[in-house]
Amino acid sequence: MSNSTRSFLESSCDNGPYDSTQTSSIADQLRAVKDGEVCMVDYRNCSVLQCMTCNTVLGDSLGICGEVQSLKSIICLKVTEDVRVNKKLEMSLNGHLAFSTHQVLHCAGCHGAVGLVLHSTPEHLSALQNLFLLRKELINCYMLRSGACVKASKINFKHRLMDKNIQELKQYLEAQLKQVKILEGMMEKLCTHNVN
Repeated sequence: MSNSTRSFLESSCDNGPYDSTQTSSIADQLRAVKDGEVCMVDYRNCSVLQCMTCNTVLGDSLGICGEVQSLKSIICLKVTEDVRVNKKLEMSLNGHLAFSTHQVLHCAGCHGAVGLVLHSTPEHLSALQNLFLLRKELINCYMLRSGACVKASKINFKHRLMDKNIQELKQYLEAQLKQVKILEGMMEKLCTHNVN
């Protein structure tokens, strides 16, 4: 793992009844991040994720790519070195994580469990594999703009740019459809010209 943050792991995790649209939404968001999507960040609106027990910094809002409501977890692409990954691989046989293997995440300050990383999962959890899942009820958020500390369980971490991305995708697909129709028209003209 790197000096200040752990490297990106390629999937994430979920707890509870899982919805396939949520999986594809998370997968799309991860692809956008992997493809180097550029966006301007107002650092004043960022927050720092802290262990609720000892206030150790575990991550920040720049590393968050969403949340899994059924698991009550924040999905993070990266966390600080103060998040320790237990080497022991565990398996869940029931509950929301049934038939999944995972490693527990611990806070380096108080050694308490703060989340997990999913590895082998059923298909409906596959988009969450290898991502850091921090349990919302164990995390506080220090808001940089106001200096206030808020429980993560009181905050919605849903991806905020999704509507914009969908609009851009719609415009792109409409433009591609117009190009296909133009090409079809040209092909018809060529075909009729060659027949004559």
